[in-house]
Amino acid sequence: MLVQNKFNPQEKSIAVLPFVNMSADKEQEYFSDGITEEIINALAKIKGLKVTSRTSSFFFKGKNIPITQIGTQLNVSILLEGSIRLSGNLMRITAQLIDVREDFHFWSETFDRSIDNIFEVQDEISFLIADKLREHLGHFDIEEPITNTTNLSIPNYQAYLKSRYYILKMTVPGINKGVEILQQLIAQQPNFPQAYLGMHLSYALMGTLGLIPASEGFVKGQPYLEKAIALAPDLAECQLQLSWISFLQEWDIPKTYVHINKALDSHPTVEAHQTMVSTLVTEAKYPAALSYIDTAIQMDPFSGINYHLKGYILYAQEKYDQAIDHFKKSLQHNSNASVSILYWGQALLLMGKHKESLAFFKNRPIDEGGDIQRIGGLTMAHAATGNQEQTKVGIEQLEALLKTDLMERALYLLIICHAVLGEHQKSIQYIEQGFEHRLPMLVYLNIEPILKEVRKMPRVKELMQQIFGKPSLLIETKKKYKKASLSPEETTFYDQQLQDLIQKEAPFLKPNLSLRELAHMLELHPNKLSELLNDKIGKNFSEFINYYRVEHFKALAILPENSHLSLLGVAYESGFNSKTSFNTFFKKETGMTPKAYLKQQS
Repeated sequence: MLVQNKFNPQEKSIAVLPFVNMSADKEQEYFSDGITEEIINALAKIKGLKVTSRTSSFFFKGKNIPITQIGTQLNVSILLEGSIRLSGNLMRITAQLIDVREDFHFWSETFDRSIDNIFEVQDEISFLIADKLREHLGHFDIEEPITNTTNLSIPNYQAYLKSRYYILKMTVPGINKGVEILQQLIAQQPNFPQAYLGMHLSYALMGTLGLIPASEGFVKGQPYLEKAIALAPDLAECQLQLSWISFLQEWDIPKTYVHINKALDSHPTVEAHQTMVSTLVTEAKYPAALSYIDTAIQMDPFSGINYHLKGYILYAQEKYDQAIDHFKKSLQHNSNASVSILYWGQALLLMGKHKESLAFFKNRPIDEGGDIQRIGGLTMAHAATGNQEQTKVGIEQLEALLKTDLMERALYLLIICHAVLGEHQKSIQYIEQGFEHRLPMLVYLNIEPILKEVRKMPRVKELMQQIFGKPSLLIETKKKYKKASLSPEETTFYDQQLQDLIQKEAPFLKPNLSLRELAHMLELHPNKLSELLNDKIGKNFSEFINYYRVEHFKALAILPENSHLSLLGVAYESGFNSKTSFNTFFKKETGMTPKAYLKQQS
């Protein structure tokens, strides 16, 4: 009788480490980085599989760290590593999958192909990796094709990968080089939306990193974003941008969820999860927001933004100690996270630690970009401690900033400071001013704990109705595979067919047997066989097949005629193809080593 062993779905996670450039020309590194990112993007489309983001995976590029340590730091069960060697028109790609917990390679493959077939090869590799992951981890549906289709020529595709390589260096020379390549690419293929998204990303990065003024980055990047949306509005990246427009500019929350759900459905990136969190939290949908941010942290554990967002959710829930812990983590990953600093100080104020909050803001380093967060933090801390003179100075400084590009941030801080002073009518005046300008930041007034009393005022309730007046529903995007894809009758039929096949033909004796091959023997779609194994039998494909291999080994090993064979020899006769996999699965099934088992039997 086959023992049932349900697999923990939270274990379905993988990180794709940067493929190593083995080419003689080190300038080809852009190609290995690009292929790595394409595989990450392909695997990220599989519902039910958590894929670590590029940012966290690439943190380990060029670092000599043990695989198990990397897996532990990224909190994944599987790692994919590989290499790429280009020579003329030929390329050799190697890839291998590693079980982090058991510390063994359970699949490896080498692909020798022409670079002219790069798109087919990417799909072949990604599809095969997805198959092997499902065999090892448990059920999820795999749709075909798994990679994005493109009409780019091979040289233009290489140019696009090269532009990404340079832009993601996040340096002035790198971004400028990437922009130059994209401009040439757009001239040759003006209908390629990813090129325009790359240009938008370049200017957004320059503004975010302080390489140019943020406002200049927005102005220069916006036309490229608009062009990308015009060319491919259904593209996940475009849907995500449209969600921000609906959210912060149009104040249409239901429409925002529609766009985010479309983005999550086609390409569930970290950014899509962060956008969902940012929207959910404004409606005080905290459990759902926490679920999405925990997934984002799983995907990108080195992201300061993720920890800030989780801290912000906890802050809005008035769980200030926990919020501060996450703001600390945010700053550990990004020391320039000034927003985390502001909310950390506000949390101290709300905990009644007024003097500690004042000292906290005083000790913050001066920000070269105008120091507005420090000014605002000190002003509200002085207000809380009753220092009227310094409070007045701070408010005057913030009022002066209303005439600059920092108007929105200054207005928000003035609303907060006057609320701390108990001057609610003054806060309302500034809120009204914000509505006159339709400032995006107003969506966050709905949950700010400092404004709890202000939000009770009829005028504020009336104003907030302009944003949150329409009822919005969160449509769950984390869809599971369809439970009804196999009817009860089909489940019973194919379960019997499978057991008959196992008993009569012993397909498990074939060392390289795949789920897809076994499904073909049963004349059943691989997705349905995977569902049958996991739902009906309670084992993933690897556990199922290796169970029978272990049982076959146990039967062979005690026969006198096999006494001349080594344990490994009997294992090979039973369908295993490596010593490591044999020892791993034998101990998993029996709880002891093969030697200990045979000694017990004798």
